[in-house]
Amino acid sequence: MRIGTWNVEFAQEARLHILRKVMSANRADVWVLTETHDDLVPEGTKLVAHSEQRPGKYPIRPNSRWVSIYSKFPVVKCVLHLADPRRTVAALLDLGGGKQLLVYGTVMPWHSDRGDAASPQKPANWSEHNRIVPQQCAEWAVLQRHCPNASLCVAGDFNTDLGTGSYYGTKAGIASLVGGFAECDLFCATAPGRVPSGMLAALPIDHIAVPVAWARSASVVAAWPAFKGVISDHSGLIVEVDADS
Repeated sequence: MRIGTWNVEFAQEARLHILRKVMSANRADVWVLTETHDDLVPEGTKLVAHSEQRPGKYPIRPNSRWVSIYSKFPVVKCVLHLADPRRTVAALLDLGGGKQLLVYGTVMPWHSDRGDAASPQKPANWSEHNRIVPQQCAEWAVLQRHCPNASLCVAGDFNTDLGTGSYYGTKAGIASLVGGFAECDLFCATAPGRVPSGMLAALPIDHIAVPVAWARSASVVAAWPAFKGVISDHSGLIVEVDADS
């Protein structure tokens, strides 16, 4: 099974053709797209779940989303009433053979993010990221308890390099994520050292976390760089796993 994630930077109409071309060349069975639009549907998949519409002015068009999940596998149910229905979405997928996958898609706060209701005078110091990450980690654990027979995958724009934070992120945010992974028996398949040398010039800040039980079979099989102003300002990645392991 291949799981992909990519922040497509608004999925502007003029870029849809090249976005589709890149995704067609890098196929996945499950996609978690972030900063996306309803017009961008990965080939070979169907819509599983959207986050709420993203408000804003151009280049944020109507029917833009922070997160959308697409899959070739049928959806069992969409998980509603998440703490942040704008920036997160979750869905339970039927992998066949009695196996299920609970996919949690997210856009975590960035350096200058002030949150939807924060004061514009609030300083840009990663405070929103450090506040939200522990909340999302706790939500993963709650969802696992509600779906005990499903494997959990957390994917999307983490806005951190998951290394030391020297490229992008904070030590506090990374520590919270690592703790959240451990609590839910997950490991990050796109963490530093797991992306094959030469695939990307910089550490990714978009990630895919999967069950520890899949660690031996999990590998990054595709990654492509960002071409800001042409395609997107984020790189994309695909992880292949053996769901039977």
